[in-house]
Amino acid sequence: MKIYRCRNCKKKNLKTLFSLGNQYFTGKFLKNGEKVKKAKINLCICTQCKLVQLRDQYDLKYMYGPDYGYRTGINKTMSSHVKNITKYLSKKVNLKNRDYVLDIASNDGTLLNYYKTNINTFGVDPILDKYKRFYKKISFTSNNFFSKSAVTSKTKKKFKIITALSVFYDLNDPNKFLKDVHYILDKKGLFLLEFADLASLIKLNMFDTICHEHAEYYSTKVLLDMFDKNNFKIIQINKNDINGASKQYLLSRKDSIFKSNKNNINKILYEEKRLKLDDPKIYINFFKRVQKIGKQLKSFINTQKNKDKIIHGYGASTKGNTLLQFFKIGRKEVEYISDRNPDKYGLKTPGTNITIISEKTSRLKKPDFYLVLPWHFKKEILSRELKIRKKGTKFIFPLPKLKII
Repeated sequence: MKIYRCRNCKKKNLKTLFSLGNQYFTGKFLKNGEKVKKAKINLCICTQCKLVQLRDQYDLKYMYGPDYGYRTGINKTMSSHVKNITKYLSKKVNLKNRDYVLDIASNDGTLLNYYKTNINTFGVDPILDKYKRFYKKISFTSNNFFSKSAVTSKTKKKFKIITALSVFYDLNDPNKFLKDVHYILDKKGLFLLEFADLASLIKLNMFDTICHEHAEYYSTKVLLDMFDKNNFKIIQINKNDINGASKQYLLSRKDSIFKSNKNNINKILYEEKRLKLDDPKIYINFFKRVQKIGKQLKSFINTQKNKDKIIHGYGASTKGNTLLQFFKIGRKEVEYISDRNPDKYGLKTPGTNITIISEKTSRLKKPDFYLVLPWHFKKEILSRELKIRKKGTKFIFPLPKLKII
């Protein structure tokens, strides 16, 4: 459904930037004969508040249904990352016995599992029941999208720590989300948001982050205005290389004793100002760079196929589906995609119809190349696949620039 008002300021000032075309829903993996919906991925900017966002709105229940395939605990990099988050926040708030912590979009419980057993943990996620067996110890659960009522119907306690990783850019009403979090956050508590930010997306050509699921693409300037009007104080901004590159925004209530790191925040604002994220021309140039990478990748693949080389994909993912569809890479170019998640074996990618197989099955077929779709886990993948690399298998990393290793 096309939107006519900005998701943030509600003004009717939306200017189209570019389109990734009409794509099959990128978060879906299909059984034989199963059909999937198709919808536009058009990016626009609000000329009033400068929020970059999708021009269309999609049904979250459809995108995050029982067939949703992402699982945090499968990836060592992500497991280590969320473990560090729990340590960092526990120290920041001086977390004590029987304190309450909440993870929004808790997935398979990997983050919550790292808290000490004497902490009251709460997980909320529309696919929580699917992965509930992976939760080692959980005090409260809600198999729903986050809302104030989803939490307060289970407990009236306030939370010392609230985390929301890779979820804030999925929201049709981000201001309501912030208001609901503020209501349940303890006065002495901290709220951590993390997601792939707009500046990183532009700098690293991360066009595959743009998909049906991700409704907004935030600059820090836009976020600070949103945090302020929803009575949050920004304490610290941390950078990391998760999902290519992400930022963590550490928040507290305005009436908390936590102090803002002004130098840190101003430095980030200055860096982003230099990128001119308010200027539509930046996005036109970004789109041209992406198209160029696509041509280079297709040319390389076609050259190798003409030499009868075998190419498999590495890691089935939403991002990968965006890339495959936009670059028009299908079964002729990539015969199979290997993946670690058994739930995906035998399923096919949307639009490109590539079958997903186990890593073991893929290795037995001895591909000459792997096209790495979760390219942002480059370091882990190269280390993990050292054995087959020594035997001559090459890895194609499409972003941020095409690289063959």
